[in-house]
Formats: sequence, structure tokens, C-alpha cells
Amino acid sequence: MPTHDHAHLIGYSLRCIQEQTYPNFELFVIGDGASAETREIVESVARKDRRIRYFDFPKGQRHGEAHRHIALQQARGEIVAYCGDDDLWLRNHLARLAKLLKGCDFGHMVQINVHDRNEFVVYGGSFAEPDCWRKMRDGETGFFGLTVGGHRMSAYRALPVGWSPAPPDIYTDQFMWRKFLRQPGLRFGTGLEATSIHIASPLRPGWTAEQRTAELRDLFERRDTPELRKELEEAIGKAHEGWTAPAAEPALRRLAGKVIQRSLKIAGGVRYWRPS
Repeated sequence: MPTHDHAHLIGYSLRCIQEQTYPNFELFVIGDGASAETREIVESVARKDRRIRYFDFPKGQRHGEAHRHIALQQARGEIVAYCGDDDLWLRNHLARLAKLLKGCDFGHMVQINVHDRNEFVVYGGSFAEPDCWRKMRDGETGFFGLTVGGHRMSAYRALPVGWSPAPPDIYTDQFMWRKFLRQPGLRFGTGLEATSIHIASPLRPGWTAEQRTAELRDLFERRDTPELRKELEEAIGKAHEGWTAPAAEPALRRLAGKVIQRSLKIAGGVRYWRPS
């Protein structure tokens, strides 16, 4: 979890990770020139939870991507997941992502953004669709960000360059994802469940800290309710209404919104793709 200036929000993001159904993890919080208040909040939580470790770096280039590479050298696990310091994982996110990454080297769950006042918008795309994979690799599109992405450490170690400062015209996470997509021999996967909520700061210009905190607190408190789950599932179903499968292929309907899945391999709501 990289962090810079969200001391008023990071507590909720930390708690949603602490309360995962998959408990066997270590959490690295990467302070990129973060405030003393942020450091105090994270270290206070870490004193009570030995799974959490805070890395206090000075402000780095761009979003301090190089700091993430330094921290990952100390990772003991084989699977790496990411979470924004103002985003929320639902309780099953880590378990679902870990299951996905048993069958691939780099992948993601469905990205669901909160736009204005509980308007949930799904970013559609799947690694089972060769054109989506190619367009993301070549920088023509991007259909998921930091909070839903993950990879195996073996895949990360195979890269010529890991986390590093992105050019000014490229999003930090997209710059990193393209490195995986350009690496020969890796397998890519897409999970089709709603397991997180992304709250984009750029969509909230002029919001006060109190408004941002109130929004995140409300979503955090509702994250396990059937009502919110239904809203997220409906958002996924709406996003994939236009997806079709060629007549020559059988359509397998499952998960929220009866999503039509087309893939080279279909298993447990997961799409896999390995470029030839």
C-alpha cells in the first residue's frame, strides 16, 4: 500500500485488509514522503498487528515507484497484491486473487469505481480477450488499476526492471502492468467477481477531508451488506451486457449479471490467457 497524503483515509483501507478472510499475509505500507500523522497512524496499527510493516521513505520521483521495488526485495510471500490508501477491499478480495494467481503469473479482479455518490462504474476488459491484452500491452487502453492487480513474485523477479518511475504522461500502475504484459512466457488471468471498490481522488475536486472521510466510512461500514453486494453485482452485469461469444463457442453463464465468459480456459469464474 503506497501512501503520501491520505492520513484521514488510510485507517479504513488498513482495516479492510486486516479483516480479510485470507489471514496469512504481510502488509507493506510504503510511505512516499508521507506526513508525520500518516506515519503515526500506520505505526500505531502496526504495533497491534505484526503483519503490518511501515517503510518510511523521503518523497521519491513521481509516486515513489522505486520505493516499492526496494520493499518487495523483503517480501516473503509468493503472491503480491496492491491496495490504494483510499480504496477498500471486500473481505474476500485477497482469497479470490490468491486463487486466481494459482493459475497465472499476473492478473486482476474486476475494477469497480465509485463515481458520484454511490454510482458504481465497472471498467470492462479481460485477459481472455486477445485484443484487450494487446491494447493494454501497447498502451492503447487500460482496464484496471493498482487496487485490483496482483502477480507472483517469481514473475516480478523475471522482469528486467521492476517498479520504477513512470514517464509523466503514463499512469504509474499502467506503466508497471505493461512490463508484465511484455515479458515472454507469462500467463495472465482475469477474475470476474466484485471484490474491491476504487474511490478515485481526481473525481472529487474540491472535496474536503471531512467529505472524503464520510464517504469512505460509509462504504466501509456497508461493504459486507447484501444491499451493497447487489449494487456491485448489478454494475458488473450492466457492464458486460454487450459481451457475446462466437456461435462456434459455447457460452458459459455464471456469476453476477449472468456474465457470458469466453476464454481459452474457463475455471471457477476465472479467465486465463497466454499469448502465443
